[in-house]
Amino acid sequence: MSDEVDRAAWELIDTPEFQRLRRVKQLGVSEFTFPGATHTRFAHCVGVYHVARRLMKVATSGVPVQDLTPHRMRVSLLAALLHDLGHGPFSHAFEEAEKARLRNTPGAYKSHEQWTAEIITNHDGHVRKILTKRFGSSMADEVAELLKGEPSDLYAAVVSSSFDADRLDYLQRDKLMTGSGAGGIDLDWLIDNLRITTVTSDVDGEAEEAAPPISTFCFAEKAAQAAEAFILARYHLYSQVYFHRTTRGIEQLLIAFQKRLSDLVSAGATAQACLSDDHPLVTFYSSKQPSISGYLALDDTAVWSAVEEVSDWRSELVRRKGSKTQNGRMEKAAELLKALGVSLN
Repeated sequence: MSDEVDRAAWELIDTPEFQRLRRVKQLGVSEFTFPGATHTRFAHCVGVYHVARRLMKVATSGVPVQDLTPHRMRVSLLAALLHDLGHGPFSHAFEEAEKARLRNTPGAYKSHEQWTAEIITNHDGHVRKILTKRFGSSMADEVAELLKGEPSDLYAAVVSSSFDADRLDYLQRDKLMTGSGAGGIDLDWLIDNLRITTVTSDVDGEAEEAAPPISTFCFAEKAAQAAEAFILARYHLYSQVYFHRTTRGIEQLLIAFQKRLSDLVSAGATAQACLSDDHPLVTFYSSKQPSISGYLALDDTAVWSAVEEVSDWRSELVRRKGSKTQNGRMEKAAELLKALGVSLN
């Protein structure tokens, strides 16, 4: 089974949809604070697939052979590989700008999870064609459904749970690439002491009849300290890396830039932004119901190329000026935003 999924993975990695992730950085603008943080969503997705294969080996060894579901295992591994296909340029900064742009258009905003599902199930896309050719017509829909839903079994827990392949990869990768001392985990020890158990949901100590028992991961007692370190690692990375004040300052400038550009496009004043009508961002912002093809044309380079053309923003973003904070306030950034008439509310 693993060889079959691996062969499909090679094909999927070679698709334009997956290759786009080479041009989307994992940590957005964190490289302005941590120069080594230049790793991409592409590398992360490949890493998550690798970790998912390791977790799946634990699952297959801890579940009786008669209870294994090979098809469900395939769905889980493919979902691990494809789970971030829908991230836009600068990921979360782009999503915040999109929420503001589409706030008055019900149903128009889509999260990166929704975009991921649409890209996987797109009948005109390369991903669905490969999944259909190798595993049947329902595979793309099953992979998308697993990524959208709550974990319902052990295989879903490999992709989306408190201890999943996604977290295990980005905790290690982000710590390494930022050079941070925060976020260290002992992955080998954790996996060596990973076990499978059956749990039931309960409220006030009483089991819920409607919720059937499910198999999930747990740790042997001797891995207790490593498990504690895993829980704390995420918190430490958020406080020291992801929410670093300089990074957040530059991110807010980038959000404001995207909001300003989308306003200009909506008002038919694209010339003020010095961008051509066929620029990917202009094309995307011209539609209140963004298309998959328009979304897939976006990556970090598309945003940076737009920033380079707008002189008011070039020194603030490209040259990393005005992003310092003092006493917790974005003074220089606030001045710039006020001058441009941009509100972040």
